[in-house]
Amino acid sequence: MHSCSGDDDNAVQNQKITDFLSGVKHTLLVMSGKGGVGKSTVAANLAVFLSNGGRKVGLLDVDMHGPSIAGLLGLTGFPMNSVDDMIQPYIVSDNLKVVSMQGFLQRPDQAVIWRGPLKIGVIRQLLADVAWGELDYLIIDSPPGTGDEPLTVAQTIPGCQAVVVTTPQEIALADVRKSLHFCQQTDMNILGIVENMSGFVCPDCGSLHDIFKSGGGEKTARTWGVSFLGRIPLDPKVVLAGDSGCSLLSLESSAKECFGAIVNNIEAILGEKKGAGNVTMTIGIPMAGGKLCSHFGHCQEFAFVSVADGKITGVTMKTPPPHEPGVFPAWLAQQGADTVLAGGMGERAQALFQQNGVKVICGVQAGTPEEVVAAYLKGTLETGDNPCSHDDDGHHCHGG
Repeated sequence: MHSCSGDDDNAVQNQKITDFLSGVKHTLLVMSGKGGVGKSTVAANLAVFLSNGGRKVGLLDVDMHGPSIAGLLGLTGFPMNSVDDMIQPYIVSDNLKVVSMQGFLQRPDQAVIWRGPLKIGVIRQLLADVAWGELDYLIIDSPPGTGDEPLTVAQTIPGCQAVVVTTPQEIALADVRKSLHFCQQTDMNILGIVENMSGFVCPDCGSLHDIFKSGGGEKTARTWGVSFLGRIPLDPKVVLAGDSGCSLLSLESSAKECFGAIVNNIEAILGEKKGAGNVTMTIGIPMAGGKLCSHFGHCQEFAFVSVADGKITGVTMKTPPPHEPGVFPAWLAQQGADTVLAGGMGERAQALFQQNGVKVICGVQAGTPEEVVAAYLKGTLETGDNPCSHDDDGHHCHGG
């Protein structure tokens, strides 16, 4: 790799960057205020999930001193190559291209000892001199903090948007607020906040344990008036997948379902949700006997009501998978539901829906799907007590 110098070289490089960015629909900077929050895991899987959904995605790792993307995707040990002075990205799939500093190192554990100007030059070169092609998404994985790398991205890529990753602890949230201030000062739009390691998934029984104070990421999002994109639980399977160079798509895990919901939320915010047409909302309703079922876990089928411009545009009935704890929330999120109207629902099921980025309204009285949704859209929906809210053992509808 080399750095451009001189006014003429800078002008040529600027034009190359401009030409490349003109063919990129969305650029997302995945950042965090501190290390150890799973930022690179989020960036890698965001790229994989989007590309798996048919999007053309480029994933750029600009963490010069601690690149993780190559390892997370099983690319360690493979060198980056150049053809006709253009760097050739790793081709992970038909829709996913990756560039990481790791690919330029002679040894996997080689230290990169660079000052700011050299790092800035290399980041610009990775935008100007890589054979990216046209992309729907350019995902950029930045090192922790608010230093040279995220600042270079902010100053070089107009319209770049930030996905800020945190964990529930206050020490992480304090640093996240610094990242949010960084975005304000650099005029970078904040697409939303992701809360990683939100509860621990027991490897033996699969139940979710709230080992940290949860809700901090969502509370911070509300305080700052930005979108809360969703929660990802701390699952040992995710660690094993990352260490073996596999994405979450290879797992049978609640983390996979939660991440799929986060990607759906991002696409919805950007107006890119596939197959949505002009549908702005999909409401899920548990049904029994043609009407809303008072006990969520006892429903026979679900009605999915599509809404556009405040009007009902269609109702689809679907039979859910066999009822086991935790199954319904993940399944509803997979079906594209962003809101659930229910009679009774246990607290655990409500928490799982939140982790999947799905809004829940409980205490809804029985009615047909059209009647219930019409009242909801008009703001006249009446809700009463949640008959499952005091089920200490969750016997009736604890797990959704």
